Amino acid sequence: MKHRFIAIGMVLMTGAYVSSCGSSSSSTSSPNPPTATLPPAPGPTPVPTPTPDPFLATCVPSPPPLHGMKIKVHVDQGYRKLLDSRPIVQNLDGYCAKVGFSASAPYCDTRQEGDAQREACDALVVGKAKDTGRYGPTWTFNDKPCVAGASEGCVNHPDNQFLVVAKGPGVYLACPADGPCGSFEF
Repeated sequence: MKHRFIAIGMVLMTGAYVSSCGSSSSSTSSPNPPTATLPPAPGPTPVPTPTPDPFLATCVPSPPPLHGMKIKVHVDQGYRKLLDSRPIVQNLDGYCAKVGFSASAPYCDTRQEGDAQREACDALVVGKAKDTGRYGPTWTFNDKPCVAGASEGCVNHPDNQFLVVAKGPGVYLACPADGPCGSFEF
C-alpha cells in the first residue's frame, strides 16, 4: 500500500507541475496594460526665408540708395528716338571711389560703362518695371503707359527695360520701383 500512496502522490505532483508549465489557464497576476503610442511632438513651424535678390551676389559692393534716374538720347532719328536710362546713386561711405568714379562726387552711376557688374547693379537699385515685370524702370509718355506698336508715345524695348522707343514730342518718364523718376522732354 505504501507504494500505492507514493505512486498516487507522484501522479498528482506531475499533474500539478504540467498544469503550471505553459498552461493557458488564467493566472492571478493582472496582464500588462496596453501602452499608448503617442504621435510625435510637432517641430517648430518653419519660417520662410526671403528669397534674396539674384543680383545681390553679383554686385559687390552693393550700391547705396538711389538718388534718381538719368535719361539721354541714345539714337536720334528726329521723330523717333531711342532713350536710355541709368540709375544714379548717392556717394555714401566712399562708394563712388570704390567703383572707379571721383571720391568727391556727390552721386555716381552704379558702375562704370562696360563693367561686368553694371547690369546686375542697375537692376538691384531700380527693381522691376510695373508693366513688364522685367528689371528696369517703368516708362510712360505724357503720364500714359507704353503701348506696343504705337504710332505716337513710347514702346518698351524688346530686350532691355532700361531703353524705350520714343515717338513724338512729349514728356517721357523712367520710374524705378521705388524712388524718383527721371524725365525727358522733346
